[in-house]
Amino acid sequence: MFNFICDLSSFRDILRSLRGKNMTKILLVEDDPLIYRMYQKLFTLEGYETETANNGQEGLDKLQNFHPDIIMLDIMMPTMDGVTMLNHLKENPETADIPVVILTNVADQRIANQTFEKGASMSIVKSETEPEQVIAWIKSVLAKKPAQDDNQQTDDQQSDAPDEADEEVETTENDENQQPSENHYQEQSQDENQGAS
Repeated sequence: MFNFICDLSSFRDILRSLRGKNMTKILLVEDDPLIYRMYQKLFTLEGYETETANNGQEGLDKLQNFHPDIIMLDIMMPTMDGVTMLNHLKENPETADIPVVILTNVADQRIANQTFEKGASMSIVKSETEPEQVIAWIKSVLAKKPAQDDNQQTDDQQSDAPDEADEEVETTENDENQQPSENHYQEQSQDENQGAS
């Protein structure tokens, strides 16, 4: 039975490696084993490929062979803290565009502001946030990340679809006409008041 479980675990690892090219990749830089194991499990269940590092230097080393779509970064860590790693990330053109979400127990607005100034996308206090909410915020950051390969179109493709653009404009205008505006409610309220008087 134990051998079967080990074989199944190995099969899952192989499956992840085969699917890795199409999976969203997350680098979790965190020195607390309970935290990174929990999030690694949750992200795997969400269909993400997750790598972990115990400190900033190990995180930078992982980037040589692992190219994440997003980085979750703790602040207080040995060897190299999160702020120092963030500096290295944003100074390197190859990693400067990777979104970085700060995940820390330091509820200090000054540190949060410092990480924002250095290019972090978001700062989350672990002790004040449920893991499910963290995952939801990670998804929101990923949704804002430009997908250049998917969004780029050639001039021929754009010129071949003028009718679709016109239909979208007409649909938007129809929706705006169907939805009552705030001025509409104010005018209706004034008419009722005049009628009552």
